[in-house]
This record gives sequence, structure tokens and C-alpha cells, in this order.
Amino acid sequence: MATTYSTSTANNTSATVAESRVSSRVYRGFSSVAGVKSNQLYDVDLIKQDLINHFYTRKGERVMDPEFGSIIWDLLYEPIDESTKEDLVEDCKTIIASDPRVQLIDLILDDVGNGIRVDIQLNVLPFNQQASMQVNFERETL
Repeated sequence: MATTYSTSTANNTSATVAESRVSSRVYRGFSSVAGVKSNQLYDVDLIKQDLINHFYTRKGERVMDPEFGSIIWDLLYEPIDESTKEDLVEDCKTIIASDPRVQLIDLILDDVGNGIRVDIQLNVLPFNQQASMQVNFERETL
């Protein structure tokens, strides 16, 4: 499972972005990902990690919240026909809509080689920044 994401701003001045991130840390949290230099996450990075955690949780897996998670894990080994693709896209849209800090701009779901790739374009509402994420779900090979 690999995840990549990037963030862009309207004015693209990195100094302004860096200064504003330090002074306006609205959201604070941490990451439990092994090998991360610092486990503290702020603002856009925290929002993205929250979405990744939602995607990587199988629906029904979370205790006391059976509706949390994604159905992608249940459909990963199924043939990706139009019906399955529709279900997966709807599930992705539901996950993104469940987070009030983001607004979906575009979503592309592809059946690639050994899994499914979801390319997501978001508008992070509190900061009015566009962010892109790529979430990969890989089938295990034996």
C-alpha cells in the first residue's frame, strides 16, 4: 500500500505557505506510521492522514462504528466492471463527504496491474488549498 499526496496553493509562494502553516496551525494530531521522523501532523497533512486511515480501514472493522471504513477491501479481488466501479466511486465519495474539512473536486478510480488506484483532487476548506492524493490498494500475490 503506497500513498502519495501533494498540496498546492493559489499563489504558490513557499515562504508564505511555510509562515502561515507555523502561525495558523488549526488542526493538530499525530501519525503512528513507523519510520516517520516526527509523528506530529498539522492542518492539511493531518486531514490527508485522516482520509487515508478511513480508506485503509475495512468497513465494519472499527469497534462501535460498523459504518466506518471502505468497501474497497471487500471488492479488491472482484472483476472491475461498471457496476463494481460505480459502487467503489460512491464509497470513495461517501468517505470524502464524511470529512467536513474537505470538498471533492475530482475522483478517478483505475484498475491497475495488481490493484486499484484512486486519484483524488480536494479543496481543503479552512485553508482554501487544493490538494491531491493517490491511494493505492494492492492485491496480495502468492
